[in-house]
Amino acid sequence: MNAAMSFDDTVLTLSLNTLKDLESRCSQNLGWLRTFKNRVFGNYNDVSPYELLEQQITLADTQVCHAVLYMMTEDSTAGLVKGAWALRKAWGLYHSAYKELATQYKKVNGFSANLPETPSMWRLSESATSTPNSTPASTPVSPGEPPHLQFAEASNGGIRKRLYQFFSPVSTPQICPEEVRRLMCAVSFGYGLFHLCVSLLPTSALRFVHILGFASDRKVGLEALMFSRSGPDMRAPLASLALLWYHTIVNPSFSHFNSDDLSTSMEEAETIIIESNQEFSESSIFLFFKGRLFRLKKKIEEAVSTYTKAVKYSGIRELVVLCLHEVGWCYLMQLDFQKALKSFNQLKKNESIKHLYSYLAALCHGCMGDMNMVAAMSQNIKLIEMEKQCELDPKISRRSGLLMPPKSPFYYRMLTYEMLYLWDSLPSQENLIIIVQDCEAQGESSKHMKNVDPIVGLRPLILGVCLGTLGRREEAINILSSIIGQREKLVVDKSTRRGYRHIAAFAMYESAVLLMKEGKSREAKEILETILHQYSSYDFENRLNFKIHSALKEIAAES
Repeated sequence: MNAAMSFDDTVLTLSLNTLKDLESRCSQNLGWLRTFKNRVFGNYNDVSPYELLEQQITLADTQVCHAVLYMMTEDSTAGLVKGAWALRKAWGLYHSAYKELATQYKKVNGFSANLPETPSMWRLSESATSTPNSTPASTPVSPGEPPHLQFAEASNGGIRKRLYQFFSPVSTPQICPEEVRRLMCAVSFGYGLFHLCVSLLPTSALRFVHILGFASDRKVGLEALMFSRSGPDMRAPLASLALLWYHTIVNPSFSHFNSDDLSTSMEEAETIIIESNQEFSESSIFLFFKGRLFRLKKKIEEAVSTYTKAVKYSGIRELVVLCLHEVGWCYLMQLDFQKALKSFNQLKKNESIKHLYSYLAALCHGCMGDMNMVAAMSQNIKLIEMEKQCELDPKISRRSGLLMPPKSPFYYRMLTYEMLYLWDSLPSQENLIIIVQDCEAQGESSKHMKNVDPIVGLRPLILGVCLGTLGRREEAINILSSIIGQREKLVVDKSTRRGYRHIAAFAMYESAVLLMKEGKSREAKEILETILHQYSSYDFENRLNFKIHSALKEIAAES
């Protein structure tokens, strides 16, 4: 968790080494070679079938963690390949463990027992591989391979049947209901998180995943995590945190074209927080998600108060950074640039993220009219750019080049509004009206002045998005549609054109979202597909592609 939150190379390396050590220990009693030695040489140890399954589940969990860290630390191609292969191994391990435990769970609780739904591809596998004497340890799995369940297939004798008999357990241990329930909840955590994470991959990545032979189902993932919350071990609160992460961070980014879906997510998150309040009321990470929920509800004062409380209780540096980040954005959503500046000045001391927060601090100075500090911050950013870059830095570098020479406060407010929009942090209705008035007033001034907008098309993009959010859809669509023509008239160098093409792409996306809300799904679909086919290599492309694919899925579900 520290590695995923900090992006620090040292912490990432330490995490990978720790996971490899845990993987090695969990693999000692698993795999076909170990089973063969036990059968031939009688080398049985005292590890029970349930302990073997515990190790198998933990091994699968390490593979999922490996996949996440690989995708964070490697370049795009290598990270995707390594991460996908780690997920493939996890899928095989979860498949085997879940199938065995589901069988035992139904024996204990009855075949009508309420379990998370199983994907159709797994149900087919189960029907083909079930045997009357199967036990949790009947299918040992190599950490590098999917389980070889074909030995359990029904046949008219032959080598497959003899091999299955050779590898089958000598005796069936007595079923322990408590262990079965504990392990069922444990495997449901990893199984659910796996399905949820893979379902969020873009279409291009999902094609690669399907080639490797596995798939995912978001609904199944959410059901499995809800089931895991009833478990007796630490995976129960972790399942709650995973659900809160989905409902307060992931889903709001993709469902703003579907207000019902967003409302459902907020209700689910609130229910989980209320149910967890008695036990985890002073847990900093639960407080963090409680603050996220307040922020989604636009209750900014309550959100800031909750984040401040989380900082007080937290002993994890990375979580403190996340809470300070949220506090800064909350003040920015309130257009309180002075208080936001205080948070960003604290955050820019962190080596791994100082580029972003130095830029935001410079914008706050500009919004308040302090041009001397803008100039000083611009020089500091140039020094930072000479250091090692992260994935976000090229985008910030392009924008930091717009800081100088000094311009009007409105110029810097526009760049600030862009950041709020790109980070899905547009403010409440009251402050949206202020932004609309600001954009409309400067729109009149721009007829007589040059270089009012930092990026051509940015002002109408922000204005159109705000009007659409306020319900003035027809005006919004007209304004957003005009941006394409403005961008096409530009004659700029190739790198600048490529970097700022996001303005037209996001404008088209927002137009499509408004058309969806107007019931014009066919027109919306055409616009979304045009973005995918005609726009590439622009800022925040992956972020927009995620949203586009979510919107296309919504359209497909309605038709």
